[in-house]
Amino acid sequence: MQGSIFTSFSDMVIDSLGMVAWTEILNQVDPESSGIDTSNKRYDDQELMDLVGAYCDKTNTPPADAVRAFGEYLFDCLYQSAPEKVKKINDLIEFLLIVDSVIHVEVKRLYPNAYLPGFNYEQTSNPNELVMIYTSKRKLCHLSEGLIYGAAKQFGCQIRLKHTQCMHDGHENCRLELTVNR
Repeated sequence: MQGSIFTSFSDMVIDSLGMVAWTEILNQVDPESSGIDTSNKRYDDQELMDLVGAYCDKTNTPPADAVRAFGEYLFDCLYQSAPEKVKKINDLIEFLLIVDSVIHVEVKRLYPNAYLPGFNYEQTSNPNELVMIYTSKRKLCHLSEGLIYGAAKQFGCQIRLKHTQCMHDGHENCRLELTVNR
């Protein structure tokens, strides 16, 4: 996983719990990186999962909720570095539809070794609905949920998001059904 993800996680913990708590988490996990991450370097996924686990222990937060909250926090960090053509989009569904075809292509250009999830889409006859089919060996579907909530906040939308099928329950992919209240 890219160092920028680790840096954003540490920022979230420091923003919400303070530097002392982040230091305690680092001491508990004792990550190989020592918590000193370079944004363009790649780190072992398990290191982040261990940090999230320690955060969950410290805050008594269920892992799915913690990962979802991190996704929402992470969205702002990622959006700040998005290409200008992406920032010109002012519609949540339009934005979500270009995640694979534009945003992930740009990430791969910058970080050729990055492993990214895949999305397929189903649009219904209702222009305020979108189904996103998430696939990833990492099974970070709850992070994707948080990123979607972060995007909704960015675009000033209220949404209803249903996670109707999940890889954590043995399915091949996750099904995220989104309704935007405009």
